Amino acid sequence: MRRKLAITLMTVGVLLIGFAFGLLVYNNYENKKAEENSALLMESLRRSIAENELKDNVIDPFDAEMKTKEINGYDYIGYVSIPSLNIDLPVMSEWDYGRLKIAPCRYYGSTKTDNLVIAAHNYRVHFGSFGRIKVGDAVIFTDMDSVKHRYKVDVVEQLMPTDVDKVKDSGDDLILYTCTYGGAKRITVRCSYVEK
Repeated sequence: MRRKLAITLMTVGVLLIGFAFGLLVYNNYENKKAEENSALLMESLRRSIAENELKDNVIDPFDAEMKTKEINGYDYIGYVSIPSLNIDLPVMSEWDYGRLKIAPCRYYGSTKTDNLVIAAHNYRVHFGSFGRIKVGDAVIFTDMDSVKHRYKVDVVEQLMPTDVDKVKDSGDDLILYTCTYGGAKRITVRCSYVEK
């Protein structure tokens, strides 16, 4: 009887180790895929923004809609840069769980209404390094009109996944957020304008 129990427990242990290894391989694959997608998308976005700079664009200050650029069937509103973390990432116009696997997404708001919220996975190449971000760090969002919106980090906090009201209509000019490892909480980075 004891021998049977020992064999069963050992088998379960080996299966759990195999599952954990498989999960590690899958997560690394997803991270690598996100890194490749981001690099290609950034190249296209920068080229498109540079083309817009050459045009005589008139920006309507009363239009709350952000200009978008379609790339590979998805609309993008620009890119976010965090120099202290060496991050330059494209930002999709809309969010859903499938889009989050490709790039960070606008969860809510706009730079034109001073309430932009950007969500991303905690992939190493997305917002996975938020554990190192500090109050005072610079964050730059470059929109498709080639306008650079400069922010500074005011607060870094962890929220519960149900604290949606603390992200939407929060009064912050920019919020970046992602899951903690394990997904129990959300790392939320609140930023305010330095200059447009």
